[in-house]
Amino acid sequence: MKQSLGLLEVSGLALAINCADVMAKAASITLVGLEKTNGSGWTVIKITGDVASVQSAIITGASFADLQHGLVAHKVIDRPGEGILSRAAPAGPAPTREADQQPDTEVVTEESEPEGNPADREVSCNLCLDPACSRQKGDPRSLCLHSGK
Repeated sequence: MKQSLGLLEVSGLALAINCADVMAKAASITLVGLEKTNGSGWTVIKITGDVASVQSAIITGASFADLQHGLVAHKVIDRPGEGILSRAAPAGPAPTREADQQPDTEVVTEESEPEGNPADREVSCNLCLDPACSRQKGDPRSLCLHSGK
């Protein structure tokens, strides 16, 4: 049996999770994923399943989102063309076996002052740009070594 693709766009992640829960309880569907879209915190919910289940789930989810005043758009593609379902699924990292992973390496960090040229040291004062100045960005200007000059 050919799969169907359902898309429900709502305003906000919390509403998207609630809608996905309501849709999963209403029909036998597979949640493909939640994806943040560009615009006002909108989130699109992608589901698959047989045509009747997806239509039922999308209608239920859209009704729930509309009651919460967060419905943006909804669409059911009954029998999407070749490759559409594979593109709708998020391309996540391939699962790795524990034996294939490299052992943890020790990271050494140096907390002391860097040696060498003082110009190579990190500048903390954005007024005088002197590495010897103890003033941090956001501190009062009077704390700068060069405030009286």
